[in-house]
Amino acid sequence: MDARALIADRRAVVLEKRDAVERELVSIRAARGEWTDEEHDPEGFTLTHEWSRLEGTRAELETELAELDAADARVASSTYGVCARCGQPIPEPQLERRPARTLCVACTDRLARR
Repeated sequence: MDARALIADRRAVVLEKRDAVERELVSIRAARGEWTDEEHDPEGFTLTHEWSRLEGTRAELETELAELDAADARVASSTYGVCARCGQPIPEPQLERRPARTLCVACTDRLARR
């Protein structure tokens, strides 16, 4: 398994998604700039709702990029693929699905049950 390649591939996907969200936000900014009375404009709520949804998506993507940066740092320090909680190896298929993963499946399950 090439951890750096997994991380780079996922980063490319996330950056592509973020760029698409940014383009949509530019479009909504332009549309929002055309109206002044959201309360009486039938499109006002729709634009505000879409704006909010896209801002949330952008924040999630930025968080994932930060997690990928941290994963890259773990590769450099030779701690990539090791559970941060119990120290056991994280299965490769799990890392392939989510390269920024920090917990093994068992620890993730334990935390989810709390």
